[in-house]
Amino acid sequence: MLMNKDDMLPDGCAERPQGVPRDTHVSPRPNSGDAGEARGRILAAALRLFVDKGYASTPVREIVRTARVNIASVAYYFGDKAGLYRAVLNEPVQSVVDDALPFDAPDISLEEALLRYMRSRLLPLGQGETLLLNVRLRLREILEPTGMLDDERVREQSQQRLLTVLARELGLVQPDAGLHRLAFSIFSLVTYPYIGHEQIRHMEPALFDAPGAISAWIKGLTAYAVAMVDAERRQRAA
Repeated sequence: MLMNKDDMLPDGCAERPQGVPRDTHVSPRPNSGDAGEARGRILAAALRLFVDKGYASTPVREIVRTARVNIASVAYYFGDKAGLYRAVLNEPVQSVVDDALPFDAPDISLEEALLRYMRSRLLPLGQGETLLLNVRLRLREILEPTGMLDDERVREQSQQRLLTVLARELGLVQPDAGLHRLAFSIFSLVTYPYIGHEQIRHMEPALFDAPGAISAWIKGLTAYAVAMVDAERRQRAA
């Protein structure tokens, strides 16, 4: 991976803060009372900027300016820009407990399988801005992969599990091009509520803010996905 000078933090602390004489030692260690707050501000600023601009186009200087911290704090808490990016990708989901039943269980209907699939992917919409932005950043990884997403293999396995469900429903021994197209189309249903979250909320706030809004998304997209499978079945039978 190519790195520019903003990605590297030489000698463990990066750059001399503006206004500090060159021969003055600056310690990156924060006061104990401010440590958690400073680290949290860095994570929050980095998350928003990485979502908006991507990893390569977000300089460390902009992150620390937004977070109102010394650039040495990035080295102290995260090591370098890549370490910060990994923390932003992975820390928000560590406290999320996935208690959903497996959507590819062999003894459930197609509708139940797709309902579980949609539920596991859409529930973060109602769990606060940090998790919402984290999902958006993970989706951005699909378009601009950095190789730093720890659970990329998990995402690929999830797509393979969806293919298994669809193949079983349509009586296929092996997935073909049409089944892959169907699986990616179903996956696309759950992406725009995240990618277009701000535009949707601006046009129709009730779609996210009304009581039961996320449940309505889950129920509606499940119905759409079932209809897509039925359309694929009819197309194959024609």
